[in-house]
Amino acid sequence: RCGRHWLLPATGLAYLSSAPRNAGYRVRQIDHTFLERPEVVAGIERLKPAVIGIYCMITMQDEAFALARELKGKALLVVGGPYPSGEQEPFLEDFDLVAVGEGEETIVEIMRHLEDRRWEEIQGLAFKTAGGEVVKTEPRARSKDMSVLAPPYRSDLPNTEYIAYWRRHWKDATTPLMASRGCPFRCEFCHKPVFGDLFRARSSESVIAEMREIAALGYDHIWMSDDLFTLNYHRTMELCRDIEAAKIPLTWECLSRVTHVDYELFAQMKRAGCKRIFFGIESGDEGVLKQMQKGITPEQSRTAVEACVKAGIKAAGFFMVGYLGETQESLARTIRFSSHLPLDYVSYTIAYPLPGTKFFGRVKERRKEGEWHHIRHNRLLFNSDFSERKLRFAILKGAVQHRLRRMGMKPVAAVFEAATDPVLRALR
Repeated sequence: RCGRHWLLPATGLAYLSSAPRNAGYRVRQIDHTFLERPEVVAGIERLKPAVIGIYCMITMQDEAFALARELKGKALLVVGGPYPSGEQEPFLEDFDLVAVGEGEETIVEIMRHLEDRRWEEIQGLAFKTAGGEVVKTEPRARSKDMSVLAPPYRSDLPNTEYIAYWRRHWKDATTPLMASRGCPFRCEFCHKPVFGDLFRARSSESVIAEMREIAALGYDHIWMSDDLFTLNYHRTMELCRDIEAAKIPLTWECLSRVTHVDYELFAQMKRAGCKRIFFGIESGDEGVLKQMQKGITPEQSRTAVEACVKAGIKAAGFFMVGYLGETQESLARTIRFSSHLPLDYVSYTIAYPLPGTKFFGRVKERRKEGEWHHIRHNRLLFNSDFSERKLRFAILKGAVQHRLRRMGMKPVAAVFEAATDPVLRALR
C-alpha cells in the first residue's frame, strides 16, 4: 500500500530459514532483491538443494512463476506466502507443493517426509498427485505462542546492500521486525491468509534482543511489520516502556488502527523511538466504512491522528477510493477529509479485490476480464460505479491538496480545492 518504493527483506522467509536450521538441516536463504534471475538460478545450481522454497506475494507472482519454471525438476519446489496461502490453484502446475498459512512447522515436516513423500500426512499443504488429483490437507492450526518460534535468521540476508540502498534514497537504513502476528478485525478488503485472526505477541525480551541484533548489523530504523502493532493497549505500553529502558540506538514505525489508542500511548511510543505511525483510515465517509466493515468512524480517525501528532509522532494515512457503495458525495468527502488531516504522508489506492477476501467475493460478477490476478499500476479491476479516470483524478486532487497544506500553503490549497471540486463532480 505504501507509495514509496521500499525494498525490505521478507521477514517470513527469515523465520522459515530458522525453523529447519534449528531442526538440524542445512539451509541457505537467497535474497532475490539485488540479484537478477540468472544469478539466483546459478546460485541454486551450485548449492544443489533437495528442496527449494519460494515466497510469493501477489505483486511477486510473475517472477515467482518464471523462477519456478526455470527450476522445475532441479529439486522439490515449494511455494508459500500470502498469495498461495489465499489461493492455491494457480500454483499447482508449476510447484510440487503449496504451503498454506504459517510455514515454520510445515517446512520441517516436508524435510522429514522427503524420502517417503507422504505429503498427505502434513497439515497445511496443497498439491497434485501423479494422476492429476488435487489434494488439500487439513489446515494447520496457528500457534498461539510466538515464543516457540526461533528468531528470524538474518545472516544470509544482503544486509550491506540493503543498508546502502536505504542510505542512498533516505537517511535511515531500515529493516523489518515482527513483534506480533494476526489481527482479529474482519475488514472486508483485508487479505490475511498467513497469520489470520489470532493475535499473538512476542515477549519484550525477545523483541529487544532482535532489536539489538539489528542495531549491531548497522541498521538505523525498524519497520514493525505486525498486522496491527497497537492492538493490545497494555501490552503495547509495556513493550514500549521496556524498549525505552533498553536504550537501543534505533527508531521505528508501525501500523495502527485509530481505535484502542490515545495520547498517553503515543507519548510512550515516542519515548521508545517511534517516528511515524501508519493508520488504516480508508475513507472519510461513514457509509463506505460500514461497507468495508472497518468498525471505525471518521471522527475516531481525526482524534487518533491529532493525538499522534500532538505526541510528536508523524502520522500517515491509507485511503481507498472506488469501493462498493462509493457515491459522488462520499468520494468528495474522503478527498477533503484526507487532505485536511495533519498527516505527514498520504497513500491513496483504487479499491483492489484481493483473492480470498469478502470484497473479492462481492465484486466477482463485476470482474474485468483478463486483469483479475495482475496488479499493474493500481488498476481498476472491476466495473465500479465510477470510471478509472474519475478515481485517478480524485487521487491526484487529494495528493495536491495534501501537499499544498503540508507546505504551509493553506490559502492556495483552498483555492485549488474550490476550483477542482466541480471538475471531480462532472467526471463520470
